[in-house]
Amino acid sequence: MNNIADLLEILLIGVSLSMDAFAVSIALATAEGKKFSLFRIMATGFFFGGFQALMPLAGWFGGSLFGSLIQMFGKYLAVVLLLIIGGKMIYDRNEENKVKFKWTALILLSFATSIDALLVGVSFACLGRTGILPDVCVIGCVTFLLSVCGCFCGRIFGNVFGNKCEIFGGLTLIAIGLKILIFG
Repeated sequence: MNNIADLLEILLIGVSLSMDAFAVSIALATAEGKKFSLFRIMATGFFFGGFQALMPLAGWFGGSLFGSLIQMFGKYLAVVLLLIIGGKMIYDRNEENKVKFKWTALILLSFATSIDALLVGVSFACLGRTGILPDVCVIGCVTFLLSVCGCFCGRIFGNVFGNKCEIFGGLTLIAIGLKILIFG
């Protein structure tokens, strides 16, 4: 990053890449309400931020080798993961052990919401950008902060609206999946 314009550009990229993670963070915390502890909030921010930082780096490294495969199938994988998790969230809303914080779900959601970051990394490689480590650090930090904010917002909404929030959370994940499918 050479100047303020470069920093502003990467901040905007970070914010735009983190919007799905922000929405999913709200959905996760909304479903659990008060049970969504500070540890879970920080873990969610860490995983979403970490994946959003690592995926552009992976895309940058693998851009020339796997760029066309990622562009062809990556969004479909993200869509399937979001639809399954969102549907399960709605389906399980009335069960005794309804929504629980699970590491596997967090990892899958982190991966699914960071596919677009992988494509940004591929585009960095195609543009011949070098030294992207500061860029991916900014993207990761922005996503971490917005995910943590989303968790706090979701925790408040979950306490106010109760069980209806699980339907909202599931529908949010499904909507994000459909957005990715339709608009990329």
